[in-house]
Amino acid sequence: MYQHLASLVSYPDPGLFLALEHCIQALAPEVPEAATLLEHFREVAGELGQDALEEAYIQMFEMQAETALYIGHQLFGEDWRRGTFMACLKERYQECGFSCGAELPDHASVILRFLEVEQPGPEKEELIGDCIVPALHKVLRAIEGKKTPYGNVLRALLLYLGAGCDGGTETEDLSCRPSSLSLFPILP
Repeated sequence: MYQHLASLVSYPDPGLFLALEHCIQALAPEVPEAATLLEHFREVAGELGQDALEEAYIQMFEMQAETALYIGHQLFGEDWRRGTFMACLKERYQECGFSCGAELPDHASVILRFLEVEQPGPEKEELIGDCIVPALHKVLRAIEGKKTPYGNVLRALLLYLGAGCDGGTETEDLSCRPSSLSLFPILP
């Protein structure tokens, strides 16, 4: 499932609609509200067409720092902690034999693809609950009021992750929890 969800937050390619159909079918019985949001996205994306959808993606996620889909950027900004976060991710990816390809390791699509291969456990839960969820809530708040079909994708993703879409964390100091098991620690 994570693999298909990753396609929804990646630059739109011709495989987007196939991944979208898979997500809608898989989510309908488990998280019907998320499936409904993705159905709305499918309708709008179909009306827009490939070129306009690509442009909408670029305008929303690649041209504005506050809506960038880089989890580390959303958590830490552009300070040294993002670099540390990305280094921890790359190390974990290598341990699992996972490649992030040409994309930076903290892009939402890369992390979601990694979740497909990551074993269940506290590190996976931490990555989801303490990193992905707060970062996506922050992006969702930043796109509030902007005309984009991608708001429904982010809301559906948050519902699937069990986070809801009520605004998430209230703090602006988003950071991963420091624990003895943490792969993504806050450094002093």
